Amino acid sequence: MDSRKLDEKRFHDNLRKVRDDDHVADTRWSPEMEPTIRNNPLWANMKYYAIERRSRQAVLNWLETNCQAKTVLDYCCGNGADAVFCAQRGAREVVGIDISDISVENSHRLAEKHGLSNVWFRVADAENTGFDDNSFDIITEYGALHHLDLEKAYSEMARILKPDGKVICNEVLGHNRIIHLYRRLTPQLRTEWEVDHILRKKDIEMARDYFGRVDTKLFHLGTLFAVPFRRFGAFDSILAVLERLDEVLLKVPLIKWQAWQIVFIMAEPRK
Repeated sequence: MDSRKLDEKRFHDNLRKVRDDDHVADTRWSPEMEPTIRNNPLWANMKYYAIERRSRQAVLNWLETNCQAKTVLDYCCGNGADAVFCAQRGAREVVGIDISDISVENSHRLAEKHGLSNVWFRVADAENTGFDDNSFDIITEYGALHHLDLEKAYSEMARILKPDGKVICNEVLGHNRIIHLYRRLTPQLRTEWEVDHILRKKDIEMARDYFGRVDTKLFHLGTLFAVPFRRFGAFDSILAVLERLDEVLLKVPLIKWQAWQIVFIMAEPRK
């Protein structure tokens, strides 16, 4: 394993060593996680995920519609939440892989907690998974591509995806200078590789070299202003107003790529 991958493994092993908070394994943010966010400096970023309701729901709705009776790969599975979600909603078989041993252990525990027998996990290199060609109907990926060599990741996903399969990716974007300045000012929250490889429009366009179809939707710009209100009773109402504002902002060509996140679906893999 090269030094870049070792750095990623060490960082994420350390990040996932949260043993006393079940919510970390079950969800990405909830009010119950606030003590963990306050007490564990590596989880300080989690507060921003309080506002990702629309992007998260878009992914979950898509998975629920598309995973039934399918073979699914949770690519860089983290604590296994998406793998478990698919396993509970009719996937024939779900596999989760991650470079972090701790993440895989956490994922096993989450699957056991829910009594699932159609999901399993293993430690693997996402750029060289070891799976056979055409292994999966669906691949789901969340926030991992900017930790990887992107060309190798796209190539590997295209190789192991069935010809009629689909990949759904949910990533943060690097165009917004204020957001990116925050990343630069908080190096302890990420690896050196990560901050330099946050995806941009050109990286999404690169996917077309490996997939015949790439559909995109941008999320979260005005909604970021709701983050400070996440512990207040009016949070849901404030977020709803800002979500409606984003419906307008993220249609404006000169503004939309300032969004925080993108969800994109890739199909028709080029072998």
